[in-house]
Amino acid sequence: PHMSCRAAWLIGACCLIAGFSSLGLPVSSVEPPAASSDSGRGHAPASSHGSAPQPLRFWHLTDVHLNLWHSARADVRDMCRSAAPSAERRPGSFGHFNCDPAPDGLLRLAVARMAEAEPAPSAILLGGDDHGHVPPSRDGASALSASRRAVASALAAAFPSVPVLPALGNHDTWPYFTAGEAAGSAFAELAELYGGHLAPAQRRHLASRGYYCHRLSRRLWGGGLEANSL
Repeated sequence: PHMSCRAAWLIGACCLIAGFSSLGLPVSSVEPPAASSDSGRGHAPASSHGSAPQPLRFWHLTDVHLNLWHSARADVRDMCRSAAPSAERRPGSFGHFNCDPAPDGLLRLAVARMAEAEPAPSAILLGGDDHGHVPPSRDGASALSASRRAVASALAAAFPSVPVLPALGNHDTWPYFTAGEAAGSAFAELAELYGGHLAPAQRRHLASRGYYCHRLSRRLWGGGLEANSL
């Protein structure tokens, strides 16, 4: 776990889902009534009369740490943020463990493998820290936004109809660790990118406060917390 991320996820009653999980949860045979647009409750998946409980399956993606300026000629001793003085200090064909990835490399590969293993999860839990270690001259609010949109684009291409439930990481605001009202632009962008699957009231909560909840089934709720304030 990346403790520095400070992105928190609360699932139901103290049930933490990490990595790729499958929960066998009882689902009522009675379809729930439609929720009002301002109730803050999403629509629970309907279940068949008399059918066996269906497991909910999730992908948990976190700490992508994109370097949009990653270069094959970069210096691995500087986290690939500057040019290498010699060939032996450059990343190899598959990158380097000391360097954050480019969006068209490991991110694309990881999302493709996710889609192959489970193309229709109940939701994707996005833990934050989309932005990585980049050249200081490139760092800033616009770079964070570009990283956030690159991750959203990759997920939308591979999982077009799957809810993505985001949480804010410490590398997702400028300056880093910004919380509360000062992080409003990051909250608003998360709501723009991922709020389409949330109930209207919860989308507003995400956009203005950075936290929200989402109904995954009749007996399971997911909530994203604004953990930079903790």
